[in-house]
Amino acid sequence: MKVFYNLVENKNCAIALGFFDGVHLAHQELIKKTVKIAKENGIKSVLLTFQKSPYSILHNQKGVYLTKIEDKIKLIENLGIDNIYFLDFKQFMHMDADEYIKNVLIKYFMPKYVVTGFNHTFGHDRKGDGKLLSSYPNLFKYAEIPPVSVDNVLVSSTNIKNAIKEGEFSLADKMLNRNFSIKGYVIEGQKIARSLGYKTANIIWDNDIIKPLYGVYAGLAEYMGITYQAMINFGIRPSIDKFRRETLEVHLMGFDGDLYGKEIKVEFTSRIRNEIRFSSVDELKKQINEDYISVQNFPIT
Repeated sequence: MKVFYNLVENKNCAIALGFFDGVHLAHQELIKKTVKIAKENGIKSVLLTFQKSPYSILHNQKGVYLTKIEDKIKLIENLGIDNIYFLDFKQFMHMDADEYIKNVLIKYFMPKYVVTGFNHTFGHDRKGDGKLLSSYPNLFKYAEIPPVSVDNVLVSSTNIKNAIKEGEFSLADKMLNRNFSIKGYVIEGQKIARSLGYKTANIIWDNDIIKPLYGVYAGLAEYMGITYQAMINFGIRPSIDKFRRETLEVHLMGFDGDLYGKEIKVEFTSRIRNEIRFSSVDELKKQINEDYISVQNFPIT
């Protein structure tokens, strides 16, 4: 698979359009459809997207994402796409929809097929949509992926973010079709958890990635290709940290090595409880022991 960060000709292809934050279940259906069409017609599959969220740029906001670009690339590659284009949205944001079709899609890709989700829009003021793409039958065929729902909730990046913000990983993970995860390098902490009987790996949460509700979670941690059950705490540790610094702490069950400076992947599967302020260290230690038992009872998935 090849990755491009500017427009390079790649004509006679099947092209998928969208932002694909999270590469969630609906995105996967769209990408699989594009790859299938390409293979059936002996042409290349292309995915055209942007480096940063168009919505955040249009509204002058900081983008907060489900996946970093490098992780997005890997997820898309695993679905079989031949070429990915990560463009700078600012270069195209003032193009009207017809101009985008003619001067980008047709000029550089001359697609045989164009595939989008049911609610995909593009062009200035978002006036381009599936209906407009369908109006070019002499140039390309258009395919639209219908809505995908999980537990009666529409699968969308926004709904997944909302579930994560509420700590509802059972729903978020179903919509992602995998466990929500974050990667990070282990830094030295205050070693407070160690004094309570549980060594933890402290990781700095990337501010570009959506953050969950403060609390204790069951999950998994992967290090050097080995996956461990994990007890995860994300929050400001109000019982023990007077500075209330936001911290991600992970206890890898059954691991007793040195992780300082090492990268680990942390997956969230279920919420155990919300963050609580305890009146004494003994109360905190008792609760952590109960949390450990609760996490042990969750199956590795």
